[in-house]
Amino acid sequence: MVPPVEMMNKTVLYARVSSKEQQEDGFSIPAQLKLLKEYAAKQGFQIAREFVDVETAKQEGRTSFGQMIGFLKESPSIQNVLVEKTDRLYRNFRDYVTVDDLIANGLTIHLVKESEILGQNSKSHQKFIHGIKVLMAKNYIDNLSEEVKKGMQEKAEQGEYPSTAPIGFRNDAVTHLLVLQEEEGLAIKRLCELFITGNYSLNRLRQAGIDAGLRGRVSGRSLSRSEIERILKNPIYYGAFWWKGRLYQGKHTPIISKELFDLVQRTLADRHRATRAKRHSFTFSGIFRCGYCGCTLSAERHKGKYVYYRCTQSRGPCQQRFLKEELIDEIAAGLVKRIQLEESLLDWLRETLRQSHADEQAFHDAQIEALEEKEKAIQRRLDQIYIDKLDSKITEEFWRQKTDEWRAEQDEIRRRLVLHRQANRSYIEEGVKILELTQHAPAFYLRATPEEKREILKTVLSNCAMKDATPIPVYNKPFCWLVDLAGLEGMRPRRDSNPCRGLERAVS
Repeated sequence: MVPPVEMMNKTVLYARVSSKEQQEDGFSIPAQLKLLKEYAAKQGFQIAREFVDVETAKQEGRTSFGQMIGFLKESPSIQNVLVEKTDRLYRNFRDYVTVDDLIANGLTIHLVKESEILGQNSKSHQKFIHGIKVLMAKNYIDNLSEEVKKGMQEKAEQGEYPSTAPIGFRNDAVTHLLVLQEEEGLAIKRLCELFITGNYSLNRLRQAGIDAGLRGRVSGRSLSRSEIERILKNPIYYGAFWWKGRLYQGKHTPIISKELFDLVQRTLADRHRATRAKRHSFTFSGIFRCGYCGCTLSAERHKGKYVYYRCTQSRGPCQQRFLKEELIDEIAAGLVKRIQLEESLLDWLRETLRQSHADEQAFHDAQIEALEEKEKAIQRRLDQIYIDKLDSKITEEFWRQKTDEWRAEQDEIRRRLVLHRQANRSYIEEGVKILELTQHAPAFYLRATPEEKREILKTVLSNCAMKDATPIPVYNKPFCWLVDLAGLEGMRPRRDSNPCRGLERAVS
């Protein structure tokens, strides 16, 4: 049933700024709404609601974005969303997935400044380019957050734990150090001492922790088995802590000695080795499921060297036949090869990326030029005020005050210049890297180790079912668009609105 015209013409507007600088750089909410309303009028759209998010350094989160998503889900009559450009709509990849699901259900996104319209019937290359833009928007946001990360890194360097205190400690708001919680600390020490005796399994140790009154820091519930294991492995209890892959010495009071911690790690390692010796590690375990009933395909070894995969039949008897590991390996290699594009198509996509980069590059170039002018103007002020000080026209105190103020402003401008220059380069570079990855992945798969093959398949595939020796793959983004774009022989899209739901072999 085709919806009435008045329903198809309803739309919502969404505008967002994430910093004071963006207000100054022409991203202001009034400017965005003016652009969107003019576009709506030209298209004959009826505006149902306006959603606006204003974020600051002190208050993050997007209340209006969440409200808009809820409103769209509850209002099937709304067929359109108008937004200035890609990075105004998404702050992270989760937002992208949420919006993409709505597009699959009939919503159309109008990126007004980019002259781009995304809907159910958008071409694969449009979705691919849009996905690249989303990745680049996230990359830009990540760059903006680097200053916060630097501060946390500095805390770690000074021996201050830069995160929420684990069980046994609490955060001190004044000293910024971890403060020992005596009762919890004694309980944790006792758990370590019990564990190294070798008489306590993790389940039994968990019960000992419950009996001692240990509870989750946030949930307030009894500790799980995995939480007990994390406590045993955490060096923070002997006075050190991990941060960004590096071990730092903390300033807090330890709960256990380093010697006791090392004994705990040795006991854990011995148990892990004993457990691994009891089971086999199979290349495709957890990668494929049964195409008949949806259960997992499990592996088992026969005669000490032959590996077969079969349906676990968790939901009852199944007609799935046994599959040799060599056959599945051959099928998997074929699935990876499907993301490889012909050279002519690869060249065309590279050129499409470069063309789509033009608008982004023009924006960043304009911002770089404006920032460079600001920096020069500040430098002229600094030169002049120094001369005024030498001529005794101003006091030493006033000179120092204004010099510090302007140099800080100059440093901020230089930081923003770096970000704009990085964004200018990374957009096209990252897109081309993804394309080149698709060309090398098939050859790399053929010479990869079993562990590497698993990683490749988990990167390329979201899910994959097997009906006997026939695969029914679901590709991750952006690989699903490349497979669809390539139009490989013997493949057709499933009958749904989203090409990433899966591409299955045409079977008569």
